[in-house]
Amino acid sequence: MRNFGNIIVHDFNSFARDLVDYVDAFDPADALARDTVRMVGGDVIPPLLRSLEERELHAVVGFDLETVAKLYRTSNGRMKRLIPTNDPRLHPDADHTDTAVLALMRGSVPYGCVASRLLWCEGTLAEEMESGRLWVSNPAAMWTAADRCIVRAPVAKQIRACHVAFTGSIYLAQEVTGGATLGAMLRLHYLWLVSHWRFSYMIGIIEGALARKHAFDVYGYGSMDMGIWRTRPGEGDELHRYELITTDRETAMQSWLRRETGDLTRPLGRPPVDVLPFEGARAEGA
Repeated sequence: MRNFGNIIVHDFNSFARDLVDYVDAFDPADALARDTVRMVGGDVIPPLLRSLEERELHAVVGFDLETVAKLYRTSNGRMKRLIPTNDPRLHPDADHTDTAVLALMRGSVPYGCVASRLLWCEGTLAEEMESGRLWVSNPAAMWTAADRCIVRAPVAKQIRACHVAFTGSIYLAQEVTGGATLGAMLRLHYLWLVSHWRFSYMIGIIEGALARKHAFDVYGYGSMDMGIWRTRPGEGDELHRYELITTDRETAMQSWLRRETGDLTRPLGRPPVDVLPFEGARAEGA
């Protein structure tokens, strides 16, 4: 058991053999300014961990796709599907350099997770998606005639020759939905990604009626573009529509490496007042 900012971090049993507590995993690279690291570690992470501790949940981090697959199998259907980028059968060479998963544990039982991959786009993001190269490690052997992806989102044709952090496989157990649990889990995951990985864009795909609200308020992404259609592995040839959510690295760092990120009552995608000097000046002069 360890103490971090008055948050008690517990040891985990055999299920979490490949998981480490969030505090131990958070070790930012020297590229981040020292005062930024101190601010995030002292002012942002503790209230997020405390909000989880109030629900007897503990954040742990892993770096293996087999962990994601095991969380999927134990989610009782709450994780609708193991997306191709996080399927160890489709990415046998994935390792700790390009895989990150954050899980919420209550004792030895997982109650939620989110996972990301650091992927290289040789061509445009649209080309990588349509060819299967984004989804599987060996398209010639793994991307079959039944697999299709059609991309019309304009931003996917602009992103190219760069690393992207693709986030997905998000779920929460029914018992812990509601409140700010999802927000705390995602913010902790994003803080780890921007502090440890070097990417040009963070991306994800989202579907459903809550796409707009979740994309900005909960997931905190900067843009959402319509126009991703793809089949789901093992679910026939029907094309399902997704929206593509993206944010560039500069925006991610400016938006998330801030004290406000620790305030779960504040929508993650809402710009802080201090980036709007005119509005601030007008308010002071009113």
